[in-house]
Amino acid sequence: MPDGHMVVREHGSHHESSAPFHHATLRKAYLSKDSLQIDMEIKFPHREKNKKPQKGGLRFSHNTGSILSNIFTEQKYPEPVYFQSVDCVGFPNFLSSRECRKIIDFAEAQGFSVQKRHRLLNMMWTDVVDPFFAEALWQMCGLGWVLRNLGIDGEVPCGLNDVIRIQKFTKGGLFGRHTDQPVTRADGRTSKYSLRIFLNGKEEKDFEGGYSAFHGICSPQPVLVEPETGLGLLYPQGEYCALQEEMEVVAGCKYVLRADVLFQRAKDCVSPHIPFHHPSPSCGG
Repeated sequence: MPDGHMVVREHGSHHESSAPFHHATLRKAYLSKDSLQIDMEIKFPHREKNKKPQKGGLRFSHNTGSILSNIFTEQKYPEPVYFQSVDCVGFPNFLSSRECRKIIDFAEAQGFSVQKRHRLLNMMWTDVVDPFFAEALWQMCGLGWVLRNLGIDGEVPCGLNDVIRIQKFTKGGLFGRHTDQPVTRADGRTSKYSLRIFLNGKEEKDFEGGYSAFHGICSPQPVLVEPETGLGLLYPQGEYCALQEEMEVVAGCKYVLRADVLFQRAKDCVSPHIPFHHPSPSCGG
């Protein structure tokens, strides 16, 4: 499949979509008796005492950052595609297969917790609390570059929350209909969008089933997304979040990364730690 394209299923058929990123008109989603609102409990590790922050902001090299932030070796400029029936933007090849494998290995070494709710939720998860990793996903992977001109109600995107969740779905694993809710930090920044990245997919044949389904209010049929390794999905949270679900994995094991895109008032937004440069024509810009 060529870069910049992905296949989704709308109304039971295949559909290829490729277009510049735009901020679609947001539509409210409504919970039903067959859906649930998810409020995640996030536990932060104890901070190290007497550890002074580095001067000059975050830098990514072999001598600084973290294990996960250093898996990214070059600046990326992702090409977005969008869905016609739901408020969701896709980024094919947002992460490489190698980068996805590194994240999976890290999460497995850290260990997973189990979360179950009868017929609605059956998955494992682990939280990666790593500001260097969050900044690398935002800067080096180019999400901040894609969203550089976006503004909502006087607020602008300013990065990813440094608590990033890795979800693991084994045989029988699923996540029933739900909506993602905003995260409000003590520093005043609030999330408005979710970033979801499939860490493995149909290429590796690691699992069967496990489609992501988005239920639009204007269509009786969901939009089904077949997981592709490294494919990123960006969609609004809260009352504008489409009802969604992770369908049952019938065999194998599926991994998903989930992060929150933070916003703050434009006047309070500081310059990014790593300046963006417009890509040359060879980079697809």
